[in-house]
Amino acid sequence: MPHESVSVDLDAGTAVLQVGDLHMKDYFTLENAVLENGRRPRPATVSYVVRWTAKGVPSAFDNPDQHFRGTFRSASAQMEWTAQTPDYDFRSSPLATSTTDGAQLGHESNGSFY
Repeated sequence: MPHESVSVDLDAGTAVLQVGDLHMKDYFTLENAVLENGRRPRPATVSYVVRWTAKGVPSAFDNPDQHFRGTFRSASAQMEWTAQTPDYDFRSSPLATSTTDGAQLGHESNGSFY
């Protein structure tokens, strides 16, 4: 995925991931994708936009035992997507109609970067 696909401004509390015409394989089912025990995959393309908007004050988290720390803000996340195969076109509802069950936006350090 190109670096330009991601835009993050933690000070403003925004992030966007935008991907257009990403070539993939359509395996028809999850089982076939994992086990490859069904029909041969077909070419497909997907495009999507995910937008995060942070709200509220930052919350710090630090777990030295697991080498993980970060500062996060609660956020809303919205997404819209399309997918095309040789036989079908799929389209989600518009970005503005997307709702969030839970999202966060922030900065983390883990593992050897802790």
